[in-house]
Amino acid sequence: MTIKAQKAPDLARDQRVDARMRLRLEGRLFLPAEETTFDCIILDLSAGGAGIYCAEPPPLDSFVVLYVKGFGRFEGVATRYVKGELGLRFVCKDAKRKRLEEDLAEYAKEGMLGITRLRRFHRSAPRASIDHFTRTNGRVVPCELLDISLQGVSLRTSEHPPIGEVIKLGGTRAWVIRHFDYCIGVQFLQSPVAGASNGR
Repeated sequence: MTIKAQKAPDLARDQRVDARMRLRLEGRLFLPAEETTFDCIILDLSAGGAGIYCAEPPPLDSFVVLYVKGFGRFEGVATRYVKGELGLRFVCKDAKRKRLEEDLAEYAKEGMLGITRLRRFHRSAPRASIDHFTRTNGRVVPCELLDISLQGVSLRTSEHPPIGEVIKLGGTRAWVIRHFDYCIGVQFLQSPVAGASNGR
């Protein structure tokens, strides 16, 4: 795979929009177009994007979903690849940008301990009826809905698909992001933003 680096002026313009915090965090990079997931390391993070390292970087302009351990899930576009570092520009609403700014400020003060005190979304008792999910291989797995939020659900199940696997909950697609002893956490997948390219 050949990925051309952007010119230095483009890199500088992209990086200076938001102040970036240098850090080292585990993450997962999901490519909806190919339904593939890779491990990655987050090298820097801001309200506008991130710099990451992954062994198999996606093509530039690809729509991606980045899961940052402790911070959550962010949709974005791959914008540059320079000296082994892949740059991502987040595509999110102002409210989510503000939450990330607050989280970064808390992280700067208290590290990950401060982040774990913050709940991104209020979770409520389930009203929907979900009693199974379908894996990518077509296997139907019984489950019990524990709670639901705007971004995802927690499911009690004896079967734990790998983190990153895309499953179906009725007509909704979601990907597995967490494992617990008796349940899994999944987040709903959204359609790519207009103008983002998914092709290689």
